[in-house]
Amino acid sequence: MLNRVESQPVTSRPRTEQGKRGLRRWFFGIATLLGIVLVGCSQGTYPVDIFYEQHYQQSYRSHEPPRLTGVADAVAFYPPTASIVTNTGADLFRVNCQMCHGADAKGTGPVLAKMVERYGYDPIVSTNITNRPVELIVSRLEAVTRPLGPTSVMPPFGKLLSGDERNAIARFISSLPK
Repeated sequence: MLNRVESQPVTSRPRTEQGKRGLRRWFFGIATLLGIVLVGCSQGTYPVDIFYEQHYQQSYRSHEPPRLTGVADAVAFYPPTASIVTNTGADLFRVNCQMCHGADAKGTGPVLAKMVERYGYDPIVSTNITNRPVELIVSRLEAVTRPLGPTSVMPPFGKLLSGDERNAIARFISSLPK
């Protein structure tokens, strides 16, 4: 008689366990893809994202749609907060321009310094704007596209600031020491 060696069946995982493992891989893949998309779309991917909250500032209130007026005899629950922006040229310059142009308007702002140092940005024109005529400054602020061309980082302020606000900023800049 022949001796037969009986082979033992190879144990494999039950089908449900394999299904769970595949499902876990699928979820992990989707989570990884979603994480990559979120990181790619987050703030900080472009140096000018420093301004992403700028539209929340007080100086932009004039560009918001009109609010409904309250009932004439209504009493507020609490007193409203006082505005810290007076819409003077100095305040508007501080809120909208100082981060790049600096307090002296000579290009000494921390944001411009970071763009030059970290990203290699080369300013297109002289960063000292104190010696520019008021009309030139107003014309730059009236632009609705990048006022110094597509390679400049200066944002357009034409739709964000009213004519009075643009004139106030220009007059303030021209009053600074040259």
